[in-house]
Amino acid sequence: MYLRGIGEVWLQRLRVSRDSSEFARFDVETSVYPKSSINRSILHREGVFLRRAFASYFFGESGRMLRKPSTAKRSQRGAWWRGAVALVLAMQVVLGALAGIASAEEAAKPAVGPTRAQVTEALQALQAQLAKAEPVSDWAAFGLARSGKPVASRYLPVAAKSVDDGSLRLVTDFARTALAINANGGDARKVGKGSTDLLGKIANFEKMTAQGPNAPAYALMALDAGDYTPGAKDRWTRDDLIKWLADNRNADGGWSLTPGKSDTDVTAIVLTALAPYQAREDVKPVVEKALVWLSSIQKETGGFGSMGESSESSVQVLIALTSLNIDPVNDSRFVKNGKSALARLLEYRQSDGQFSHTAEGKADAMATFYALLGLTSVDRWWDGLSGLFAGIPTAAPASVTVYGTSGKLAEGAAYGRTGLDALVQALQAKNVSYEVERHPQYGAFLKAVAGTANGSLGGYDGWLYAVKRQGAWLTGLLGLGSFVPQSGDQIVVYYGNSTALIHSVKWEPAVPREGQSVTVTIEQETYDWDAGKAVVAPAEAARVSVGGKSALTDKDGKATLTAGKAGSYTLSMDGYQTGKAPTYVTTEVPFWIDTYNKTVKLRVEGDQGVLAEGTASGGTGLEALESFLKAKKVDYVVKEASFGKYITSIKGIENAKFGGYDGWSFAVKKGNNWIIPAVGLDAFALEDGQEVVVYYGDNTKLAESVVVTPSAPKPGEAFSIQVTSREMDWETGKLKAAAPVAGVQVKVGAATATTDGTGAAKFAGVKEGLHDITISGYAEGKAPAIVRSVQKLAVASAYSDQSAVSKWALDSVRLTKAAGVLLGSNDNAAAAFQPKASVTRAEFVSALVRSIGLKPASGSTFKDVKATAWYAKELEAAAQAGLVAGVAPGTFAPDAKLTREQAAQLLTRALKLQAKASVALADSAQISAGAVSSVQAVVGRGIMIGDERGRFLPKQTLTREQAAVIAQVVLNEPGVGIWSK
Repeated sequence: MYLRGIGEVWLQRLRVSRDSSEFARFDVETSVYPKSSINRSILHREGVFLRRAFASYFFGESGRMLRKPSTAKRSQRGAWWRGAVALVLAMQVVLGALAGIASAEEAAKPAVGPTRAQVTEALQALQAQLAKAEPVSDWAAFGLARSGKPVASRYLPVAAKSVDDGSLRLVTDFARTALAINANGGDARKVGKGSTDLLGKIANFEKMTAQGPNAPAYALMALDAGDYTPGAKDRWTRDDLIKWLADNRNADGGWSLTPGKSDTDVTAIVLTALAPYQAREDVKPVVEKALVWLSSIQKETGGFGSMGESSESSVQVLIALTSLNIDPVNDSRFVKNGKSALARLLEYRQSDGQFSHTAEGKADAMATFYALLGLTSVDRWWDGLSGLFAGIPTAAPASVTVYGTSGKLAEGAAYGRTGLDALVQALQAKNVSYEVERHPQYGAFLKAVAGTANGSLGGYDGWLYAVKRQGAWLTGLLGLGSFVPQSGDQIVVYYGNSTALIHSVKWEPAVPREGQSVTVTIEQETYDWDAGKAVVAPAEAARVSVGGKSALTDKDGKATLTAGKAGSYTLSMDGYQTGKAPTYVTTEVPFWIDTYNKTVKLRVEGDQGVLAEGTASGGTGLEALESFLKAKKVDYVVKEASFGKYITSIKGIENAKFGGYDGWSFAVKKGNNWIIPAVGLDAFALEDGQEVVVYYGDNTKLAESVVVTPSAPKPGEAFSIQVTSREMDWETGKLKAAAPVAGVQVKVGAATATTDGTGAAKFAGVKEGLHDITISGYAEGKAPAIVRSVQKLAVASAYSDQSAVSKWALDSVRLTKAAGVLLGSNDNAAAAFQPKASVTRAEFVSALVRSIGLKPASGSTFKDVKATAWYAKELEAAAQAGLVAGVAPGTFAPDAKLTREQAAQLLTRALKLQAKASVALADSAQISAGAVSSVQAVVGRGIMIGDERGRFLPKQTLTREQAAVIAQVVLNEPGVGIWSK
């Protein structure tokens, strides 16, 4: 029965893994076990063996995907798979025998204790006692932080003071302080009022070896913990420190402060420092020999000490062993008479929870905080975490989210050398219980979270994890304890079994309005091991929830909901099931519901001229028109019929004024394209940025964007303007091809011409500047032939370096010159434009002020802005309007270069933008926290865009030609830009 059970378990594993992404995430450190009486540790060993056998087919030893098999090899895959299944069955016999041997070994092995519960109780007592210390010392602060109880608010000011007042003198002083600062979330490279770089001082300390091996060892630990980047002229590199330690051993393999007989504490400290490098060919034999010596001098009590046994010596050994990933309790080399160093250490514990220096001594302050370090190192090792002195990463943290069988258990940003580090940190921050089990041979794995253990649902379910990096799920992951997070990673730990990932989510419309129907489309992602790639398919039966409303996706992965009230929400997708593991890993994304209110340009055209124009707001065209006319105090009449509301009169001009089918109509323009709605003005839903034209007409045409020949006329150069129009084909519901419009008036500046049979109007030439092209078709006794429209014509001479302007920016550079918004260097139209040069803060803000029509102002808000500077009045106008505050009180830095994220922040304030939908950017982790919402807002509105790789490049400076493109967009921004008002 036992052998059959193993075969069933792993045959099922093979079936499940081939059809899901689970196998890519199953590892010795995230293993799940069936709920049965089978010894789980034995089953774990079997699983690891088989997993490695199967993985060897798909992956190399490095864990990377092998080259795609040739056709011949693929034809052999079926035979291989049958062989793999046979291997499973054959392994039953072998593993059964091994299990018997293991059971016999366990029975014969003496208990070395203590229990996890005993260590936890002792550790918690130490935390409670040492947390009360005032001021908190370096080592106490370090130990508390590494045990999950940081004291940053109390310790970091103390550390800064000790640096500022010159209290640190020795290498070990700098290293100890740097380690404690790092453990408590501080930056050891910027400490105190002078931003002292402790790590830089360590790397350049002249008398590094004056303290014997202690200084190089602690120096190496501090540099590693702080992720120190070496300087080109550093006195001591990591390799230098390692070599010195290796070269300055005693003959017995250990270390001491002076040559001769080795010392327990010093040897253990050096081993701790060398632990991250133990696999190196030059370090491995050094470590092995030192361990042999360390084992040989362990006392019969299980303790250590070169000058008499002490609790501190046992602590140093425990730290070294756990840093080297050696079992501190069960490794036979470090167990004497059934006692480990850990068991011996606890015998130094006093009745009040403190520890003594010697076995028969009294409570001792140094021994007590040393005990905190020792017990913490063991506790972290049991949890599969990085070593005590590994430190926390200095880069931006990863995000960690934990989902159980029915909901979210924890989330937050966490630093960690490994994924398991980050997970434990996130769980501890939310006080969520967890259990990590460390297998004697294969390491740590997540066993339970919040009371839910692997196999709780009676199958092959358990705790798994996935990682999303730059918008895509990673595949071929190692165990959570081996995974090394990168800045910006999204680590998702979840309880599952054949649980699929959410690959993508989209919704239509992109920014839903209150009460509007929203269609959400979801795709799932699994991994096809035969094809060696991720498989994306519709996510059927996924539950989509937002604002208290839920719906299940259909076979096409679609679900429809009704948007609630306006506001910011979270859209979640999950596959929770009662009594079963979720079918999908829960995924949450930001979701914005907009008010049913849009801002548009609105123009009311009568039969002989414009009646009113400006900006208006509303949910429908009629709402916007009515509020607009009321604000302008223009009389109007709206009537209601069975088909809805309609306009009958505006400013006394009534329908059928000319006795025919003439009357009030409307059309909508978005960009350069006209929209002829199939619904009435009362039912037409507005969108931001549209131009609504309500006009009196009868077969009245709508002018398309004109064609100017030549396309970029120079000052005084003759040119022609061709007017065309597209009529609606009501049978097809589409606009017909553009056709020329003859006999209408075209006005440019003071000059007027009438279009000929080709729709062209000719002009002799105009001066440099930005001119209005006004097209109209007014006539006596009848409706206008064409709706009046106004378009822009930029007439400008070329810059001397115009050939250097990118094609995509050429029109914008010409237009902003003609408009006087952004000129050549030093605001000179005759100077070179320098398109690739970085725009300065003064240039960009001045262009922004001019684009939105702020009046220049006098004043002296900024001390570094001379009153005679060409940009002085524009900057003062921006300051008085609250658009800029400078880089510091009274300082603007006008000549400083402007980064793209800084430009986004200025635009957001000037245009009063809000991020209404989350935009995926490949380099979002590089955006400063204070600029994230601004970048999202400008990208979402299309004012700024990313590159072809989906990056925003936030720290890159903005070029002058990019600034010109942005200025043109701002000029047209509804309700803000001067051309939209």
